[in-house]
Amino acid sequence: MAVVLRLNKRWIVVLVVILLLLITSFFVRLGPSAPAPPLPIRDVAAYWPSPLENAVCRPKIYVYEAPSTFQVPKSIQEGRCHESNYNSEIILHNQLVDPSSDFHKLYVTQNPEEADFYFIPFFGSCYLYHCWSRNEWRWDERCDVDERYVNPMMDMVINDYPYWNRTGGRTHIMIHPMDKTFTYYADNARFQPAVFLTTVGDKRLKYMDRHRYHRDIVIPSATRIVHHMGIDPMDKLTEEGHPKSGRRDIFAMFYGCCEDVQVDDEYSNGIRSLFFNHFSKYPGYALGPNLADEEYAAKLARAKYGLSPMGWTLDTTRIWEFIAFGVVPVVIADGIVEPFEFDVDWDSFIVRVRRDEVHRLDEILRGIDETTYEYKRRKLWEYGRRVGLEKDAWHFIIRELCRMEGINKPVNLGLGY
Repeated sequence: MAVVLRLNKRWIVVLVVILLLLITSFFVRLGPSAPAPPLPIRDVAAYWPSPLENAVCRPKIYVYEAPSTFQVPKSIQEGRCHESNYNSEIILHNQLVDPSSDFHKLYVTQNPEEADFYFIPFFGSCYLYHCWSRNEWRWDERCDVDERYVNPMMDMVINDYPYWNRTGGRTHIMIHPMDKTFTYYADNARFQPAVFLTTVGDKRLKYMDRHRYHRDIVIPSATRIVHHMGIDPMDKLTEEGHPKSGRRDIFAMFYGCCEDVQVDDEYSNGIRSLFFNHFSKYPGYALGPNLADEEYAAKLARAKYGLSPMGWTLDTTRIWEFIAFGVVPVVIADGIVEPFEFDVDWDSFIVRVRRDEVHRLDEILRGIDETTYEYKRRKLWEYGRRVGLEKDAWHFIIRELCRMEGINKPVNLGLGY
């Protein structure tokens, strides 16, 4: 009997060992296999996105000049409005009219008869920002913007030149960089035929009145630290986008409004409540209210991920600060239209997190392996940064304009990328 028991114990041990081996081999097979060899470059023209220098067309743009009788004075453009995140209208205009600018050399003509498009120097956001600053920031104040600015501008364009009427305004360009785009102006019907460059792209039905699908081009926003303060990321980063000293030791960062957001608030759809009540306590997270500019820039140079939740609108200027400093943006804004989506592979250098998954934010970000993170960071640094206002925004805008007008005349711009 004792011999039988010993034999049974031996068989039990053998079976357990065999079972453990089978289980181990099963889980080993489920792990990732060695990567296959990368595919060779076959036909660049068949890839997306295509190199930026391979333009859809190279149109000519005529820039109207508005008289000082109604144009926002230079002192205000370069003063109060320079600090505004709505300053993209003036930045893009100045790039066109600056004779030393590559965009001026490539696209601008002084002969309106040969122009394909016409740029209206409409600085409505500057007019209103200055108005609000002088009226205790009452956002519903308009300071007679239609009578003093909109109508004189459109009278000039429509009545003093023949080009608006030739196409019904379809080839004219205006910039509306504020949250509510063109709806600030009671007489906006006068300029509706034009192409609008807007910083807000939104697919949600609730805001269809602000967005003209397939007639608006979504553009980058201006940012305080880059475009107003003039802080240069390259003072803190190497040519490869790494910190000049130390490493990116902040796992995720967010500094901004508002610490008292509740879960059911309209502002940010409650998303930011999780930031201040929960994520701020997580190890590796740097979250809080707004910081002084230099301190903020120093933290940007140390961060791996930058959290970009919606606020009152889906877009935030924060994403452009992250991009400029090589911080991989985490976009939490369901339904957003990012700038130049036909030509920019946003998903190669950002992380998207939906609102119904944002409570799992840390789990999602920690689940990104270092190889994938580095791929996104490198794509961001080598490619994503070019989207910004201070880089190649006009080249991307031109591609969209060419498609809108059905102009398919490929040309190499000689950019080298």
